[in-house]
Amino acid sequence: MTEPTDTTFRGGRQRGGNPPTKCVCPQCGYTVEKTPGVPCRSLKCPTCDIPLMGE
Repeated sequence: MTEPTDTTFRGGRQRGGNPPTKCVCPQCGYTVEKTPGVPCRSLKCPTCDIPLMGE
C-alpha cells in the first residue's frame, strides 16, 4: 500500500471555489447567515418547510 500524496486530496471545496456565505430558501427567498460546518441543506425554511440552499 502506498502513502497518499498531496494531489490525492486536491479540490476539497465545492466547484464555485468559495463556500457559501448565506443560506437561502429557493421558494420564498428567506435568508440566514451560513454557519461554518453546518450544511445549508440541513436547515429548513421556517415558512415553506423545505431545505435551504447555499448562496
